Amino acid sequence: MLENENENDKESHRRALALEGVMLLLIDGLAARGTISADEAEDMLRILSKSSDFSAARASGSLRIVNQLRRLRGGDGLATPGA
Repeated sequence: MLENENENDKESHRRALALEGVMLLLIDGLAARGTISADEAEDMLRILSKSSDFSAARASGSLRIVNQLRRLRGGDGLATPGA
């Protein structure tokens, strides 16, 4: 019984990590295409990064990308050129 619960916990953890990874890719892609603004992307990434230290480390790369996009758009964090 305890073994099944442990397996379920491991499976839940793997799925949560996969979902987080997909969310990071989606946010990066939408921001890069200009569908969402850099400010919106940063807000979402900050929420994801608050869940754990590991999540913060994973989101840091995406935050760097968003900051670069903001600089490329002339510092305008609200610009959505692809929308």
